[in-house]
Amino acid sequence: MGDLTLILWAQEFARPALTAFFTAITSLGSLEFYMFTIPIIYWMVDKHFGFRFSVFFIFSAYVNSGVKHIFATERPPSELRLVEQEGYAFPSGHAQGSTAFWGFLAVKLKKPLAWAGAVAMILLVSLSRIYLGVHWPIDILGGLTIGVLLLLAYSPLAGMDLEKIPFRTWMLGSVLAAVILYLLHPTGDGPMTVGFFLGALLGYRLELRYVKFQEDATLVQNVLKLILGLAALFVLRIVLKPLVSWLPGEIDYVVRYAFLGLWASLGAPFTFTKLGLFKKIDLAKTL
Repeated sequence: MGDLTLILWAQEFARPALTAFFTAITSLGSLEFYMFTIPIIYWMVDKHFGFRFSVFFIFSAYVNSGVKHIFATERPPSELRLVEQEGYAFPSGHAQGSTAFWGFLAVKLKKPLAWAGAVAMILLVSLSRIYLGVHWPIDILGGLTIGVLLLLAYSPLAGMDLEKIPFRTWMLGSVLAAVILYLLHPTGDGPMTVGFFLGALLGYRLELRYVKFQEDATLVQNVLKLILGLAALFVLRIVLKPLVSWLPGEIDYVVRYAFLGLWASLGAPFTFTKLGLFKKIDLAKTL
């Protein structure tokens, strides 16, 4: 439990418009937002950066869920919550997720404006959780701290050439890592993040080997990729649920989200390539 002072102070300013604003802001810190946003970077900007981004963020979400279940901290009283929110409180997934997401982008871009934007988004998302009454201040501090520590831990690995890892080692290692992560944390968001993590790892390497997808495309082609890719991701998320519900325990979550990760990293790029949704190279201009 924590001190209600900051929550009560923030809610002294509560107005319908302000509540609507912070509800919108807090949605930008949801796991669903990130799971739909990161594939867009993979499909339209840079698949290599998009892959690293997705693995980093998914691992951050996995760590957050694991720590939540270790501490099992209750949220503030339900009468203070301005939105529905279940699950444990510490550390804040929104604070940690926004730090991981926007911090990773800022590290990549290395621009003052990117850092300013990252700080603004992290603070706004974190403040929204206090204002909406779903987190204690210590939850926010915990999420911010873990997010920063993960960014620092990733920095030495950023320059690693992933394509130098042998194909068989990559594939077997991906499955082994997923099994270990699932056994360590088979509850909460653990199975979901493990599934997406596995699908992304396998799909990325298979795409590099067999598809060789090109991200560069015209505006129209990018719009078509966006509509097709996200629509299929949404449909798969719904259709797969009843198809794998017979699996024991939380394995169905692993399987469902592994397919989503495979679609984002392999299925969608394969489809885009077959449909010709990329800029064609004019050989005459290159000669």
